Amino acid sequence: MATYRGIVKDGVIVLEGGVRLPEGVTVEVRVIERQDRIAAIDRLLATPIDRPIGMDEILAEDRREREERYDEWFGLER
Repeated sequence: MATYRGIVKDGVIVLEGGVRLPEGVTVEVRVIERQDRIAAIDRLLATPIDRPIGMDEILAEDRREREERYDEWFGLER
C-alpha cells in the first residue's frame, strides 16, 4: 500500500509532489495533529531529567503510551 502526504486546501486534499490518484480509488485519510506533538515536546521539556535514562526505559514508556492510545493510533474504538 502506497502512502502519500498532503494538505487540505479549500476542503480538498492536495497531495505533495503533484501526485494524482485515479478517479474512484478508495483512500484512507489520517489527520496528523501537530498540536499533539508540540504538547509532547513541551511535556518533555518541562520534566527535568535528574538521572541517566537507558534505552530500555525509553522504549517501555513509548510502548505504554502506544497501548494507552491504541484507538487513536489505529483509528479504532475500544
